[in-house]
Amino acid sequence: MTSESARATALASRADDALRYAVGLSPSLNAFDGVTGGVSIFSAGALSLGLRIRLQQWPADVPLAWQSDSMEAPHLITPRSAETQWLPDVPGDMATLTWARDDLPPGATLTLERVFHGYRAFHGHQARALGSAQTCNIDAVCEEIDWDQPVRSTVLVTVEENDARTLCSGAVLNNTANDARPLLITARHCDITRSNANSVIATFNYQRSVCGGANDGVSLDTISSSTWLGESVSGDTTLLELSREIPSAFDPHFSGWSAVAQPASSGAGIHHPDGDQKKISLFTSPATVSDNVTVGDFNVDAWRVRWNSGTTQVGSSGSGLWDQDRRLVGVLSGGSHSCDTPTGDDFYGRLPVAWDESSAIRNALDPVTDGTARSASGRDLNSIGPTPSPTPPSMEGGSGGGGTGLATLMLLLGALIRRRVRAAPAGGTIESKVVMSVI
Repeated sequence: MTSESARATALASRADDALRYAVGLSPSLNAFDGVTGGVSIFSAGALSLGLRIRLQQWPADVPLAWQSDSMEAPHLITPRSAETQWLPDVPGDMATLTWARDDLPPGATLTLERVFHGYRAFHGHQARALGSAQTCNIDAVCEEIDWDQPVRSTVLVTVEENDARTLCSGAVLNNTANDARPLLITARHCDITRSNANSVIATFNYQRSVCGGANDGVSLDTISSSTWLGESVSGDTTLLELSREIPSAFDPHFSGWSAVAQPASSGAGIHHPDGDQKKISLFTSPATVSDNVTVGDFNVDAWRVRWNSGTTQVGSSGSGLWDQDRRLVGVLSGGSHSCDTPTGDDFYGRLPVAWDESSAIRNALDPVTDGTARSASGRDLNSIGPTPSPTPPSMEGGSGGGGTGLATLMLLLGALIRRRVRAAPAGGTIESKVVMSVI
């Protein structure tokens, strides 16, 4: 059980950090025997729920199903016994994690290490007429005919950092071996490090299906965990490798890139502003070189761009800048452009700078000629059949057989959430309590 003052302090300290959307909380009950068949988690007032779990003596062929009531299908989680795993966020304040208990050996256990209480709406977790992005943003699908490949390269990235979940954008890159190695580029200031890269979750295809259409962009296409490969301080760039091959069912594009110091004459930025469904921004005037630009508390050697249409926001950080040839040339650090400030500029950490500064980035992108190629074409992943999904556990007969029913977790957790996150009387707060018991 956690103290009410500690919970209130934790949420209040996170509420004004625009990159953060969820705070980590400790459940008062956290260890469950596999024979229970599942656990139901409720955190009052949460806009989303995420989990950090650890499994012991759990066979790899007994998946877990993670789902909230508003979802049509669950996230199917491939277990990694004796390893910490991070589960994707699901909408709402109540969700269930279930499994086929009859398929488990004696001694199989689940430990809930952390419950992430979402206090900021994103990722379709709160229906809105326009999503959370500013109104001058353009749905990526509106320009998909011209920019289809970069659109399919772009992902939403979340990570655990300082006992919270934060979000950025990123892009999947090809390498000169053309071998579909799952390389993911993002911004260094997104604070993905060697120590927390395993908590990364990359979400593919989170976008509207129709230009200006309904808020239907909810994606189950996720990959959890990554390995940190290298970074560039001056280029504000981090390169990761995702933990598994990207399924062809995700229809990804491994983006081409250029580390040549030649400004783009025109191009696009594709991103998830404020964690919203995928957007696109376009520029037609050449990018320019801007060195040692101060962005927040760091400096970056950047490409400066000014958009003709669209903009970027917090959450767009780490997203790619593509040139007229659909090659990624940088990742977003920050800027002053907004719907209200259309004459502002945005700044992208230059890939040529990251290339020159980091041998790890060079060698990962160009394993064929040991970091001398400086460019690569993109590729689709269309030569491999769809990766089969694990079979959902049977829930018949009390989650896989008679006996013990579903464990219901009620985490006696209070939460004080600021007014701008959830409606409250003027100057007031909302108290959120989560109750926990096992039946």
